[in-house]
Amino acid sequence: MNINNISGENKTASIGISFDIPSEREIIAIGSPDRLKAYFTLSIENPEIEIRIRKLGSLVDEMNELAQSEADDKMQILAECSNGLCDIISEGQGNKSAEEYINALAELYDSSNKGNMLLNFMIFFILTNYRYNHRTLNSEWHVFVSSMKKSAARFAEQFNTCVSDMLLPFRNLPTVPESNVRYWNIPEQINASPTDLTVHIYYTHLNGTWQTAYVADDSFLAVLRIYVDMLKQANRIVSNCTICGKLIIKDKTNNSDFCSQECRNVHKREWTKENRIKNAESDVQNIYTTFYNNTNNQKRKLKRSPEALEQYNTLFNELKEKALIMKRGLSDDSPFSLSNNP
Repeated sequence: MNINNISGENKTASIGISFDIPSEREIIAIGSPDRLKAYFTLSIENPEIEIRIRKLGSLVDEMNELAQSEADDKMQILAECSNGLCDIISEGQGNKSAEEYINALAELYDSSNKGNMLLNFMIFFILTNYRYNHRTLNSEWHVFVSSMKKSAARFAEQFNTCVSDMLLPFRNLPTVPESNVRYWNIPEQINASPTDLTVHIYYTHLNGTWQTAYVADDSFLAVLRIYVDMLKQANRIVSNCTICGKLIIKDKTNNSDFCSQECRNVHKREWTKENRIKNAESDVQNIYTTFYNNTNNQKRKLKRSPEALEQYNTLFNELKEKALIMKRGLSDDSPFSLSNNP
């Protein structure tokens, strides 16, 4: 897709997705509504649409990328360029004045196979809406300067509202406590979005099988809602890493609550620390620790007598097992009992 050549005939930017669950693949495409319909129903490709066929779950990776701190500059560029284009519409300036912002967005757009399709979609959306509003404003005939200014303000407001709604889910991501790490909270964000989001469903019969595609206009959250539901039907759950908040996909082969070994190690260290603090305050643990240390000290004294040490180890292991069983059944709130002996 040549992002510099958006005509402005259509103000709607669409994003569509199709799934091939058995093959672990997803297809995602961006473009105008009519061209995406032609692609998903008739397999008609067009230079003015962008298509990716990739591993199932790649959309989640792209969401993580845009949430991470290193992606903040990209989101900042989007915001600055959209504000600049809005000012150009409101002031009734020509396209020449917009070249700086258009070029910045075109440079950010990545048409390679590694390009983030969510970021590409937002860029396509911003430029599509700008071209449409700017072209429509210039096509109107204004007798007075005052009427032209009113029209310019109206189109600028229309552009600004659409872009703000699109970028809002990416701007208002929550952060991990005591850090600047941002993450997606999908249930909360989907529930906070409008309930009347429109999704077009297209069917096609290719390679002997029926395939379903879902296309949303001017909305990423509508596709996200479908995406999460489809993964759930395939026994996959989109969840958050319990340490860093990063999105993960849990399935039968990966039921971990952590995105990486690093986060798993952090959890293990925190769990160990919490248990040490808890055990340090426990009378039951203190008694068991005293027993364990005393018996270990006795074992050290018997090192020079292998036969006696072997007998002691046998007895120690039996007592340790009994002590562990008793420890598991006791707490600091357990009642004390006197010996049954008179």
